[in-house]
Amino acid sequence: MNPEQEFFELCINIYRPYTGEANKILSAYDLSSAQWQILKDIARHGETTLVDVSRRRQIEKSTANKVITYLLELDLIESTPGTDDRRRKNLSMSASGERLFKEVRARMADMQREILQDFDSKEVDMMIKMLRRINI
Repeated sequence: MNPEQEFFELCINIYRPYTGEANKILSAYDLSSAQWQILKDIARHGETTLVDVSRRRQIEKSTANKVITYLLELDLIESTPGTDDRRRKNLSMSASGERLFKEVRARMADMQREILQDFDSKEVDMMIKMLRRINI
């Protein structure tokens, strides 16, 4: 196996167990990792639209719409008509969504710290910088 193949094989070998651990936390809140990613996106960017979420998350609008509909049903996010175009829906976190987001984010952060506990902060910073340089 060449170094490039090994690198991406290792990425996959990290991703799958990480997703499994994340899903253990998320399932307690009736959330999937896809729903969590969109909820995080809305929390991070504030008021946004379905089109913006799908672009940032690099997913189809129809997929984003299904997830957003579910998050609306759970009252984790709110939808309000746009001021300039009433067909456009602005999405934002609801009060219950903000509470849930903070709780889940804290549990996820604990899990992430545990995974990276054998690395010092300089090593983690170096890995982050290196991964950011990959342009796919």
